[in-house]
Amino acid sequence: MNIWHDLQPELMRREEYTIFTANSMGSTAVLSFDGAAGLLCLDHLSDSNIGAPHNTGFLPRTCTPEGMPMETVLLCSQPLPAMTLVRCRPVGLIVVHLDHGGERKLLLSAACADEFWSACLTVDEIPSANRKALVRYLRYDQQVMGLPASSVEFQGLEQAEQYFDRCQQDYLLRYCGVRPQTEIPMG
Repeated sequence: MNIWHDLQPELMRREEYTIFTANSMGSTAVLSFDGAAGLLCLDHLSDSNIGAPHNTGFLPRTCTPEGMPMETVLLCSQPLPAMTLVRCRPVGLIVVHLDHGGERKLLLSAACADEFWSACLTVDEIPSANRKALVRYLRYDQQVMGLPASSVEFQGLEQAEQYFDRCQQDYLLRYCGVRPQTEIPMG
């Protein structure tokens, strides 16, 4: 089974979707996704004092402009092991602006089964300490990868849904041969 391609399509709606986790909250091991194998692989190790402030993961049946599944930061109260399937809903979008002019986008997702985070409906409801920890971690992670970030921006639910729709349509076109019915702005 390739987790990127073999998840049932009906589990991937913009209002509620299933992700698979990659990096556990607090972990210093950074895992990336190998699309061909459908597995996670060790990308790099962070400094022992810099652990991920939240779980991270990927969205099956989506395709970014870089040809990979969408990345997500999972708002959840507990660390989850890699390759755990989690029902989520979108909260917002993180855009990491890179020094060389590119960008990295990560969907902000709230775990539906988590009583605290499932009540978070917008980016503005995320405590500022959590946002600051995410910014520090993402800047550090980008530095380790050799692609320093010039800034990190939090965008709202509308931008998150537009990005989800675009990446889902790109997946359908690339892997299923389905053309989009309407053009979705990349925004």
